[in-house]
Amino acid sequence: MKKNPLFLFIALLGLAACTPFIEDDIELGPLPETPQFSVQMLESDSNRVVITLQSSGFFDHVFVCPGGTPNVSKRSVDTIFYARAGEYEITLHASALGGNGNSTASQTVRIARNAEIACTELIELLMGGCTAADSKCWTFSHAAGAVTVGPTPGSSEWFRSPVDGLQAEQYDDSFCFSFIGSSFRYYNNGLTVDPWNGYTPVPYTPPTDHTWQLVPRGGVNGEDRLTLTEGSFMGIWDASNVYDIVVLTEDELIVRTPFLAGGGWFELYFEAR
Repeated sequence: MKKNPLFLFIALLGLAACTPFIEDDIELGPLPETPQFSVQMLESDSNRVVITLQSSGFFDHVFVCPGGTPNVSKRSVDTIFYARAGEYEITLHASALGGNGNSTASQTVRIARNAEIACTELIELLMGGCTAADSKCWTFSHAAGAVTVGPTPGSSEWFRSPVDGLQAEQYDDSFCFSFIGSSFRYYNNGLTVDPWNGYTPVPYTPPTDHTWQLVPRGGVNGEDRLTLTEGSFMGIWDASNVYDIVVLTEDELIVRTPFLAGGGWFELYFEAR
């Protein structure tokens, strides 16, 4: 019986198709060494520690500092503020040059006492006083310009809200400050306007352990700067956690803050509740 040449060709082609292709192994470099960093408490302030990256050979790194302000930092040298006594872990995540992987290192810092902050006129205006009983909340103003948006601090080319121009879920939000424990609380009655979801109100549970810090003349133009724990925000979810204070009286608070992702600025107008 003669075999059909076409049949033999198809059979051989099928065998070739079933032969697995094995690529030569790619040689990876050695795993990166554990990154090194130092943690040093400021002699002048036992609630602030300086973290310093001491390793080289990494193209990216991030410090994660739960309980501190800021609680995340990509700087090579930064100062972390802890308002409350306790033990806190600082973790450094570093990515090695050459794509050979990531490595981490951790250290524990012990804060002996709650922060002692001098009572100033600025603090009294922001939070109503400097005793354990004092706390002050701020809400969006119903006036025009409650939210202003532009490419630079104080500019309004992109948006300026009209009178009563915000959503009800924004007007019922409260942003509250207490002197004792440097506590910052955001109360939203269960819903927050989501700028990444068509500016619709969505369920959101704000953190309860965030803090504030005032940096005199720390703003872009020398204004006093209010810094919240990383992840906190006042008024606008896609705003940064730093707020340059433009106006602060017993009844009014106007601040400027950059976009969380950069590229623009908000100016926010609040009134005391």
